[in-house]
Amino acid sequence: MAAAAVAEGRQLFITLVGGGNSTHCFAPLACAQGHKVAILTRRPDDWSETVEVVNDDTDWLPITKMECKPHVITSDPAACIPHSDIIVIAGIPIHHNPAMLQLIKPHLPTNKKVFIGTICAYGGFDWVAHRELDHCADYSLFGTQLIPWCCGTLEYGKTGIIIGAKRILRIATEDGKDPDGIKDLLRPILRQNLADTDFLASTLWPNNPSLHPPILYGLFKDWDGKTPYDAATLPVAIYAEMNDASAKAVCDLDDELVAITEGLKAKGWKNADDFRFRKCVLENYLEQISDNTDTVTCIRTNKAFAKHKIPYQQVDGGVVPVIAHKFFETDLPFGLVTFKDIALLCGVETPLIDKIIMWNQALIDKEYLAADGSLSGKDIGECIVPSRMGIDLIGLSKSFANGSPAKKAR
Repeated sequence: MAAAAVAEGRQLFITLVGGGNSTHCFAPLACAQGHKVAILTRRPDDWSETVEVVNDDTDWLPITKMECKPHVITSDPAACIPHSDIIVIAGIPIHHNPAMLQLIKPHLPTNKKVFIGTICAYGGFDWVAHRELDHCADYSLFGTQLIPWCCGTLEYGKTGIIIGAKRILRIATEDGKDPDGIKDLLRPILRQNLADTDFLASTLWPNNPSLHPPILYGLFKDWDGKTPYDAATLPVAIYAEMNDASAKAVCDLDDELVAITEGLKAKGWKNADDFRFRKCVLENYLEQISDNTDTVTCIRTNKAFAKHKIPYQQVDGGVVPVIAHKFFETDLPFGLVTFKDIALLCGVETPLIDKIIMWNQALIDKEYLAADGSLSGKDIGECIVPSRMGIDLIGLSKSFANGSPAKKAR
């Protein structure tokens, strides 16, 4: 098994699926530990032979740049997946996870257990993985609860940037106790304080759906979807320049998400975590936040958040927000809709989440939430809805107290 290999000092074969921001950061970190790294991307010809990451967070790691030469950069899963000890879906919006899992499924190794994981484990990664892979091989699922760093790409296929690293990073496994030892493999690579969690907690943990939709709703809830804005009247930095209307929406959604987690706990979920956004972001970023007075100041003054921008498109007469973007296309079906389904299970009212879903789905021409408040819209099959996937959330949540996850319906 891969954990034993590391204990014996052996080299691992790690495949990064996807060519986004996280891949540019993860590859040099993994290569620095002597592992073979493969990058599976649909754009292999756009990648340099040498990949580097610039590090702005020297309080985390006193190195300003790392570089590596990946073992292989390919669009062919047969060239890397069968050799893999660890497969990480990295650097792509999570609504692509089903397709990525389908892509690797025929090529999974049959002679050993393989770790299959994701950067950012929200959106029911374990439910999606079992649905797509159907236990076709001997695999162990994991995911980072949040992306390990606030990061970006300076030059595609060549240079990434780490703006700020998490000070504590929770690693999700199916029973929340890491029985196969993935943390021991990741710790030397990521160089972070790693802690255990489970996938249900990761799905509900404050993350992109807790921030992007309410911030954008505060900005654009009255937009007709066509009329351009004067660029000078709009914020550029999505977090650092968050306006008061967006700040209120973030805080109201925070209240609703906490109410959902408390409702699930009342149903038997044995989880003692505090899901308040302020508590969570302070856990992750500590000294990188210059004003920790409240949720709003934690967002606005977080150094790691400072460089993230709202994507705009230039049109005649001004600019409009880019709708064909993960802010609108991922955080709704893999985030807010999932929250809503769990809220319905627990009998928790979510007036703001409902409003944001209705507003967002209209912008992307989808129907998830019906006018009667049920998750029965014509496009609901695109979403992660545990009640429609045969997931017994109550049985699942109670089972964590006994040390093993409840069996999931296929």
